[in-house]
Amino acid sequence: MQRIGDLVRTHRIFLSWLFGLAYLIFAAAPRYVPPTSALLYLIIGLEIALLGEGLRIWANGYLQKDESLAVNGPFSYTRNPLYLGSFLIGFGFCFATSRLSLFMVYLVFFFLVFLNTIRHEESILAGKFGGEFQKYKEKVPIFIPAFTPYESNVYSKFSWQQVKHNKEHFTVIGVLLIALYVIGRYLLQYNTGTPYNNILG
Repeated sequence: MQRIGDLVRTHRIFLSWLFGLAYLIFAAAPRYVPPTSALLYLIIGLEIALLGEGLRIWANGYLQKDESLAVNGPFSYTRNPLYLGSFLIGFGFCFATSRLSLFMVYLVFFFLVFLNTIRHEESILAGKFGGEFQKYKEKVPIFIPAFTPYESNVYSKFSWQQVKHNKEHFTVIGVLLIALYVIGRYLLQYNTGTPYNNILG
């Protein structure tokens, strides 16, 4: 079981690309949803995905990998804001297609791949930062954010340079390309401006 977990963690990037390919195939498959409902799914899904990317940008502005333990910004509410952001991106794009089955597959995929990765990464942090990480771990939830921030005597500022250093711009480009894909999918499927007129009155 441990060996399987290690293989999944090691090849998580490849598995993510594999799921992304499956997403493009299933999202493109014809499925009738009333145009107005499809537009609502699209808008809400894109908003969730963009919220997830915003969270990732925020987190990367505080993350100095292998240098210090990140406890400020979104890290003061959840130990894994980057994975939470990634989850919201995937959830949003699945929601945008209005396919419950696709979301269920994504849910299983995400937790099988990334929960194992989170446990592995936290074991490394525990070994590197010792009591500092243990104290942080006891106060801050692993995934679902807390209502109150973690109190720490360590303070760091958000840095756009750090966002760039962590190469988050590549994720931004990927999110924008998929957003254009699902928008194009909607326009091609319905080929009309009527739903927009209905929504906007």
